[in-house]
Amino acid sequence: MNKFLNYLALFTSMSIAGIAAYFSVIGLATIFAGAFLGVVVMAGALEFGKIVTAAYLHLYWDRLNYMKYYLTFSVVILMLITSLGIFGYLAKASSDTSFKTSVAQSELQKIDDQIGRTENNISLIEDRMNSLGTSKIDVSESIKQQEVIRDGSWERVQGDIDYAQGQIDSLRGQLTSLDNAVNELRNKGVEVITTDEGGLFQGNETETIDYVQQANTLFQQQSEQRKQIRDDISSQQDNIDKYRLQAQETINSANAEIKRLQEASTGDADDIIQKTTEYQLQIDSLYDTIGVYKEERFPFEQEILNFEREVGPIKYVAEVIYGQETARDYLDNAIRWVIFAIIFVFDPLAILLLITSIGLISHPKTGTIKPKTVENRYVLQVPKDKILNMKKPK
Repeated sequence: MNKFLNYLALFTSMSIAGIAAYFSVIGLATIFAGAFLGVVVMAGALEFGKIVTAAYLHLYWDRLNYMKYYLTFSVVILMLITSLGIFGYLAKASSDTSFKTSVAQSELQKIDDQIGRTENNISLIEDRMNSLGTSKIDVSESIKQQEVIRDGSWERVQGDIDYAQGQIDSLRGQLTSLDNAVNELRNKGVEVITTDEGGLFQGNETETIDYVQQANTLFQQQSEQRKQIRDDISSQQDNIDKYRLQAQETINSANAEIKRLQEASTGDADDIIQKTTEYQLQIDSLYDTIGVYKEERFPFEQEILNFEREVGPIKYVAEVIYGQETARDYLDNAIRWVIFAIIFVFDPLAILLLITSIGLISHPKTGTIKPKTVENRYVLQVPKDKILNMKKPK
């Protein structure tokens, strides 16, 4: 059982050493990529020499002279070189993954920026479409306002016209009163009044009253008043004409504006429809573009998700060490600590397990080769009288 375990340990140590050598050789070749093949040959030879030297030192340590110190120093240096190569190999693997992820994140950011710009263009086009509809509504409202102005133009001046007409009627009433006074006198004509004195020999006195003359006199007296009344009537009539003219001008202006707005609205309708159709086609095209961008975005998202899934355990380690909020910023540090832990146990374990298993297989009892003992025998002759005091063996 012990023998099987020893051989199993030897096989395990050779496996670990071989894997460590492979990682180291590839890592060193990556560091010195300019001479890849030469570095592979050199590093492979050094790895093989390290294993042989370590085993040789363990088996023949006591037989070696001062050269064993140099060989020990060489093995330690070669172990450090192997660890350096392993570190380079693992660091490159991590760097490649991080680089791919960085490229994916950069592409995602670029695609997101393109999507954002496209969505902004869609918003601008939609605003233009809305402004077209708003312009149409504004024309309709303007037409309604002009119709209100037109329909209310007579109502706004009717009160003034009625007032002026009332003044004219009142003035005409005054003229009628003046005419009635004159006509009343004229209608009486000339009146002769005879007065009886009452005596026999006294005759009657006759008085003639000429009402026509009085009417003419009264008419002459009314001339200034009549002139003022006629002037007032003329002024009020002018006001009425002015009010009616203002109303008609307002109506004509409103009708002209309504006609212009209707023509503009009718003329813009086809243009609005055409522009709306063009804008809608542009929006549809931009949405198609966004769909293409999202399809391009999907592989990069998957790559980032795969990376986060792969580094999940390391991420948890980083959260334990650096905290959850700053774990992503220190993820590379956590990966380096894991790599250090691997290289500190990788090659040293292989070498120690190798020399131990070889020693136990070669010398199961001691595990090492004892130095050869040279036995020299010497014969010493002592006089018999000199050994009298020696006791005889029982």
